[in-house]
Amino acid sequence: MAELLLGESKLEQYLKEHPLRQGASPRGPRPQLTEVRKHLTAALDRGNLKSEFLQESNLIMAKLNYVEGDYKEALNIYAHVGLDDLPLMAAAPYRLRMIAEAFATKGLSLEKLPISSSTSNLHVDREQDVITCYEKAGDIALLYLQEIERVILTNIQNRSPKPGPAPHDQELGFFLETGLQRAHVLYFKNGNLTRGVGRFRELLRAVETRTTQNLRMTIARQLAEILLRGMCEQSYWNPLEDPPCQSPLDDPLRKGANTKTYTLTRKARVYSGENIFCPQENTEEALLLLLISESMANRDAVLSRIPEHKSDRLISLQSASVAYDLLTVALGRRGQYEMLSEVQPLSLDASRWWVVLVA
Repeated sequence: MAELLLGESKLEQYLKEHPLRQGASPRGPRPQLTEVRKHLTAALDRGNLKSEFLQESNLIMAKLNYVEGDYKEALNIYAHVGLDDLPLMAAAPYRLRMIAEAFATKGLSLEKLPISSSTSNLHVDREQDVITCYEKAGDIALLYLQEIERVILTNIQNRSPKPGPAPHDQELGFFLETGLQRAHVLYFKNGNLTRGVGRFRELLRAVETRTTQNLRMTIARQLAEILLRGMCEQSYWNPLEDPPCQSPLDDPLRKGANTKTYTLTRKARVYSGENIFCPQENTEEALLLLLISESMANRDAVLSRIPEHKSDRLISLQSASVAYDLLTVALGRRGQYEMLSEVQPLSLDASRWWVVLVA
């Protein structure tokens, strides 16, 4: 057990000091990673490890192999462990995170390895396997973030009867970020706009946590832009309907289901209720998303004039500007000129304030 904890902690420390980047080259063996491998090998060589600790040791070893660039060995370990069959019910938050990172790492490894055959069907199957890994990683990551926030809030409330401070944002790290953000990127890249839009909606329906607030604001704005620029009323389906089997939005040369091909035994909580508003056409949904995005952009804006916060102020300015620009397009399309006349002075005033703050 001690060897497992040492190996995991040293690997996480290494990743914090040497953060991974999407598309970066493999790092290869490093002295710090060699030490991590020694700890994990010692843990795996013990014959009396409980099954859950044995699984965790293998998952961390596979993660280490990915960091070192040995993608094939990482995939072999996931196949040996039976990653797809690992139970989620009653799993502790740290284990949920470990499984989510494992699916993300599996997707990354599959992307890195070349396909030996040139058959188009194999390419399509590989692409779908990769996306499924990222979708599972993202779904489990949302569940993990909800559970860890619930645990933190419960602990704060149990310690003191007085209202405690809000929990700090959890660090997502490279693998969880990839799981949450990579699937829809690949859908759009592959010409499957229907599934890309569906994935955006799935992420937005999940109950919000502090850690996902910035992600939700970005996704809401991106989805609104797609609805306004890439979708007409005839090709629109509302968020509570099943996506169409065939859509003019998608690449006609690519065939595949527009619904998920898997079901998780435990899912993240989603917003539900009898009186929840559901938009009925694309401009209506885009307008709702932009109002949410604009509200979040102003609520979370960085206003500090400290030089160290200049880049954050620029990001806040860009987020607010894009939201107002798209809001103008959406209101103009619906003929809501009175509301547009109310929004424009606010946006112009906001722009003047932002210019003063960023300068």
